[in-house]
Amino acid sequence: MRDMADAVGDAPGVSARPVRLVDVAAEAGVSPSTVSRAFKNPDRVNPATVAQIRAAADRLGYVYRPYRKRPMRTSGLIGLIVKDAAESSALLRGAQDEAYAAGLAISVIESNRGGQWEGSFVEEVAETSRGILIASDRMDDDRLAHLARRVPMVVLNRPVDGVSSIVPDVSSGIRRALSLLASNGHAQVAYVSGPDSWADRSRWHAIRAAAPVTGLATHRIGPVEPSARGGDQAARMLLNQGHHMGDAAATTAVIAYNDAIAAGMISRFLQDGVRVPGDLSIIAFDDSPIVDVVRPKLTTITIPRSEIGAVGVRTLLRMDGAGTYSLDMFGDADMASLRLPDGCVRTGGGDVVALPTSLCARDSVGAAPLR
Repeated sequence: MRDMADAVGDAPGVSARPVRLVDVAAEAGVSPSTVSRAFKNPDRVNPATVAQIRAAADRLGYVYRPYRKRPMRTSGLIGLIVKDAAESSALLRGAQDEAYAAGLAISVIESNRGGQWEGSFVEEVAETSRGILIASDRMDDDRLAHLARRVPMVVLNRPVDGVSSIVPDVSSGIRRALSLLASNGHAQVAYVSGPDSWADRSRWHAIRAAAPVTGLATHRIGPVEPSARGGDQAARMLLNQGHHMGDAAATTAVIAYNDAIAAGMISRFLQDGVRVPGDLSIIAFDDSPIVDVVRPKLTTITIPRSEIGAVGVRTLLRMDGAGTYSLDMFGDADMASLRLPDGCVRTGGGDVVALPTSLCARDSVGAAPLR
């Protein structure tokens, strides 16, 4: 995932450019992260794969040298790039609290332009900041992976191959949500999807994976925009679908991509005489401030955004103190310094930490109506 080593030597008779770790990965037909682990921690890699990688390195003239620690930055700033500052308030609060405790400050940049601009900003501040947190999805994965080899960087809310990432584990909250619906007699659940993103895909994937365990049938509606207007559209689609399918096969529960969509659905249902939760139960994601004004109060799958921001800052500071750019290089002491909540999962070859989600049951879920 990262080029964490220096390489010397050229591929015989090819060019004067030094052979890089990514070249060895391409030659061996494996990922850069696998090559990195094969040299740093060969006991974590299949012996046959280690032999394959070493043979590829020999053919290319690659010589592994352990990563040299970089000097610590002296700046008191951590850069945080978000797509929308208002929507990122919880994440920002967690990051700020952690930074302040370390005597640092967060510099927030709202990314209202394209990924190229984001990349330019990262490069501009890299030499003076303690690190960069990326909570926007505008920059493509390849660009992020390239920058992460040179800049202490953590991506939040989505996993990026080659970059240390802190993400929510939505599967834990979804399992609780589906169990709640099943215990209330629901049989057919619709997922209302939002814009195409890792967040949307991971939610739908987790719902499909958990549904068979609870005996629930699932289908998807959308995508719709992540707003009350999108919720209004989704409600109309669901009502039209139920009309054509007949009452016997009608959906009795919905899991919405976010609170705003759920709020729009409840508003439309109210206008059309559909009772929530009497006729239809609704669960949403986020647990945002909107749940305090929607009636009935929304049952939500809580995304630990504040903790994600805080763990992102701790990860950056540990990178800085240890002189590394990579979460997959963290040992036990490094991981302990992150103070992770119970239930965390480490994936992606060690580069991704997933924080558990939870279910907050309120008034929008009830017993399935009798058919």
